[in-house]
Amino acid sequence: MRQVKIGLALGSGAAKGWAHIGVINALKRAGIQVDIVAGCSVGALVGAAYASNRLPMMERWVRSFGYWDVLRLMDLSWRRGGLLRGERVFNNVRKIITEEKIEDCALRFGSVATNLSTGRELWFTDGDLHQAVRASCSMPGLLSPVGYNGYWLVDGAVVNPVPVSLTRALGADIVIAVDLQHDAHLMQQDLLSVNMTTPLAENQVQPDSWRGRLREQLGKITTRRANTTPTAMEIMTTSIQVLENRLKRNRMAGDPPDILLQPFCPQISTLDFHRAAEAISAGSLAVEKKMDELLPLVRTHE
Repeated sequence: MRQVKIGLALGSGAAKGWAHIGVINALKRAGIQVDIVAGCSVGALVGAAYASNRLPMMERWVRSFGYWDVLRLMDLSWRRGGLLRGERVFNNVRKIITEEKIEDCALRFGSVATNLSTGRELWFTDGDLHQAVRASCSMPGLLSPVGYNGYWLVDGAVVNPVPVSLTRALGADIVIAVDLQHDAHLMQQDLLSVNMTTPLAENQVQPDSWRGRLREQLGKITTRRANTTPTAMEIMTTSIQVLENRLKRNRMAGDPPDILLQPFCPQISTLDFHRAAEAISAGSLAVEKKMDELLPLVRTHE
């Protein structure tokens, strides 16, 4: 009998993308074996590390970030195309992910980028692994675009923020999608109504206290955002997220994943890459919340 293949579609989300690490670790602990990985933007970066068996090294690296470490990785560019060149970041990535070709990965892997000239999505399923990741991560205005066959490529989130379609095209029978850019106001309501009998980690507070602190935190976030004039970066990234959300909802309505995971970390902004521990915890919690849906996959894959 043919083995059912499980695919993981890792969506865009900038600094929230470290939540993908928590998702993958939690799936492993649950005994769910992933066969195929497709990623968009930061999802392509984490997905490439996972597919090449380098995720533990990636996790150690991002957990080591302090605020100033992130600033030192930001190589400002005065050229047209992007605020950052991205060379410092991706030179470090090359030290972690040593595979050169997508075909060298232990798992089937693909990433999605956007052809800036045609407006169409481009799937990388073979060839240069680092070019595939770099192109997928090129957030418009922030990171310089990548030249490819006479065209300029930018972030895949412009056309396919959560690459369910690519995951299926790579051969997945069941797709687990990870959406980092979901509507925060909907998730606030969902999280506050979560079953509080879910086992808590050792460092978590008791349910009543946790719920109260969460409400307080969300209230502070909402008040701060309402009373503070947004920066140019916040305006740009939030506007992109609004467009991505509309596109993502349309695409997933036509091609829904079998299971949708939505890590909740509204306190993490676009460039808060030094808050990896919080994002990773959010990813783990997202898996725990959907464990009833995920457990049958363990039996299916045996």
